[in-house]
Amino acid sequence: MAVVELYQLRYFQTVAELGTLRDAAEHLAVSQSAVSRAIAMLEYEIGVELFTRRGRANELNRFGKAFLRSSLAAQRSLDTAMAGVRQLAGVDAGTVALGFLASLGVATVPRLIRRHHDSFPSARFELHQNPGPALVSDLATGLIDVCISYPMTFDESPGVKWHNLFTQRLYAVVDRDHPLASRELIGFEELAGQPFVAFDRDFTLRRIFDDACARHNITPTIAFEGTDMATLRGLIGARLGVGIMPRASTRPPGIVEIAVDDKELVRPIAVGWMGDRYLPPSAAAFRDTAMAACGLPEQDLA
Repeated sequence: MAVVELYQLRYFQTVAELGTLRDAAEHLAVSQSAVSRAIAMLEYEIGVELFTRRGRANELNRFGKAFLRSSLAAQRSLDTAMAGVRQLAGVDAGTVALGFLASLGVATVPRLIRRHHDSFPSARFELHQNPGPALVSDLATGLIDVCISYPMTFDESPGVKWHNLFTQRLYAVVDRDHPLASRELIGFEELAGQPFVAFDRDFTLRRIFDDACARHNITPTIAFEGTDMATLRGLIGARLGVGIMPRASTRPPGIVEIAVDDKELVRPIAVGWMGDRYLPPSAAAFRDTAMAACGLPEQDLA
């Protein structure tokens, strides 16, 4: 298979346009011998001569004319592809591949995107919801540019840089007829012996819950495990257990959220990106928007 370098095409097209190796070399700001070698290598790879030499003049033969038409078409396609990629990565109208925890999709992510659109109204987004470990994997493989997640789970993931945005307080969630439902504040140990509705072990909220149980020497009874917060809240509302969750943006009927007397029962939320990899301008701009929002009260973003 012939291997043709892009510079060889450029040199060939310049010689075809200007007619001599000398003029092409001056135009390209390279030596005449460099142009001559590039043309010779190109003809060797293709297997035919492309020019008829008449003194200093280089005239395209019929093979050269056919190759010129095809090479110009290929160059136009390449230019279009490059322009498309530049637009994809551009600050003003580029596309941001954004990953985030599903629980942040109701309010936090839409509000950050809204803030970003205030400055970059043409920016586009590819949205990816995943548990925390999967988001870090997506960062590492390049599927996403940035993520909004809980950083403390991923200390073992080198290369990921995090900037804290805010801290979410977590609440005990019970059904409205539960004996604790009328309380404004409870101790975590008061939940001991209750059946729990919990996230599965791929979720950051589950790790926070497990850590809280360990701090309070509680061995929890897990009645249900799941991946969808709305479903878990529905199970709680059906009096099938209690849970530990962030406050709902719009609280569903049938459940009550109670503050817990445990300052460590929180979920830090951060923006993350790969620190050792090129970050497209569009993604860097959104990261900066998120970082600029970190001074806002939690309720403005969560």
